[in-house]
Amino acid sequence: METQNGTEPIGVSSEWGTLKECIYGWADQFIIPKFLADSKARAYGDFERFWITNQGRPVAEADPDYFAAFKSQLDGAVVLLRGLGIKIHQPRRLSDGNLAFPRGENHGCMTPWLRDPFVTIGNNVIELAPRSLFHRRQRFSVRHILASTMERGARYFAQPDGGADDNAEGPGWGYLEGGDIFVLGKKILVGHSGNCSNPEGARWLQHALGPEYDVEMVKLDPLFPHLDCVLMTPREGLAVVCMEAFPEGLPGHLANWDRIVVGKEAAKRHLACNNLVLDDRTVMMPSEEPHDYVAGELKARGFEVIRTPYEAVYRVGGSFRCAHQPLIRL
Repeated sequence: METQNGTEPIGVSSEWGTLKECIYGWADQFIIPKFLADSKARAYGDFERFWITNQGRPVAEADPDYFAAFKSQLDGAVVLLRGLGIKIHQPRRLSDGNLAFPRGENHGCMTPWLRDPFVTIGNNVIELAPRSLFHRRQRFSVRHILASTMERGARYFAQPDGGADDNAEGPGWGYLEGGDIFVLGKKILVGHSGNCSNPEGARWLQHALGPEYDVEMVKLDPLFPHLDCVLMTPREGLAVVCMEAFPEGLPGHLANWDRIVVGKEAAKRHLACNNLVLDDRTVMMPSEEPHDYVAGELKARGFEVIRTPYEAVYRVGGSFRCAHQPLIRL
């Protein structure tokens, strides 16, 4: 089926649906955010020290050699995906005014990772209200893409904005970040580590989607910012999961699924769960050695595993799933 303008209609049916089109991160406007409360769950190890020392500076200026490696690996992933026939959109440069949103000062620019400012669920394209200040401005870099989905059958709308405060509680002050949201058919999981998405955000999402969907909040270890740092669902019935990150255990929907279990250190330092599912038989992963175990377990279950260097990117706290948000995954 095609829409009137000759393009495929927008739709995401599940995490393991065939990826046909997505928005993917872009390296060229990577500015280290101010190190505020929302940064502490994301920074880790050597990069945390780099972050604190260089907050507010473009990475290309703070460490040109590292930035060159980062850009090379991110751009290489985009070339690879386009070579597989996947349509890739990338963000526009944020204006100086929008870099100062919402408090009149530059909190940094993290457009290499576009998972968090919006989500696609079915034909709903939803701008989210992130907890993190540096994610709140990301929507402006991709709004031209999101708005264009209206001509392709999408129901495009936005969650109420979080404003300029670090955090606010109570009715109407819901926060959601795309890294916390998993689409498992009509079952929607929302991670809750206390750092990003909150129960009021999940309540709003259920209201916005209506009774056709079942939204469930999942408690996480606060060491991790998002659910996709500790979970991957490469096909129905199989989870790559850090069990230590679920203090109340896995949600019932996943209880009887086959599991590839990842340790806490591998999940945090190497983002071992944060890979890119291309379809229910194919996964893209980093080529670095810490990912060999998961790659081997996936191959043993019949998956094709495509690998490419990505350590310079995931060192910052976000790997392949964090970099993309699908528009068509069916």
